[in-house]
Amino acid sequence: PLDYSNPTARELIHTFKYGKLKAAAEPLISVLANYLSVSFENCKLKIENFILIPIPLHPKKQRERGFNQALVIAEGLKAKLDIFREVPVISDTLFKKEPTKSQTEQKDYASRENNIRGSFGLRKPELIAGKNIFLIDDVFTSGATMREAAHVLKIAGAKKIIGVVIARA
Repeated sequence: PLDYSNPTARELIHTFKYGKLKAAAEPLISVLANYLSVSFENCKLKIENFILIPIPLHPKKQRERGFNQALVIAEGLKAKLDIFREVPVISDTLFKKEPTKSQTEQKDYASRENNIRGSFGLRKPELIAGKNIFLIDDVFTSGATMREAAHVLKIAGAKKIIGVVIARA
């Protein structure tokens, strides 16, 4: 993934996420797709029984933003990577049941963990049971969001969960 401390990467992610410019996702997704393509070749991961699940936004935040950036990333990866062509994007099972403050506003690790705890729910757990999951988000900072979402998916019976992000802070 990209280094979020890189000013160009950070500005492009901000333009995409907060500037409501979906087109800004294109170069980000291309970089991630290239990285994943090389990574998959090197690790010989078999893409079997996988689904792509984007980290959801609370409906209010999604209305404000106009789209879910993690869903745009998931759909972009599916379109760019042959290895993902047959992997379904499932965006209606994991959901944000409570609005939370932005993780970027949290001062430390404990605050991020507390802010996100209990905020995800699951519909249609039968879509998750026994599946391997690529959990998609834009930026990985403390890992609190990924851990909380993965926890909910594991309870529903997910087998393997691999976090995929555009940038790491």
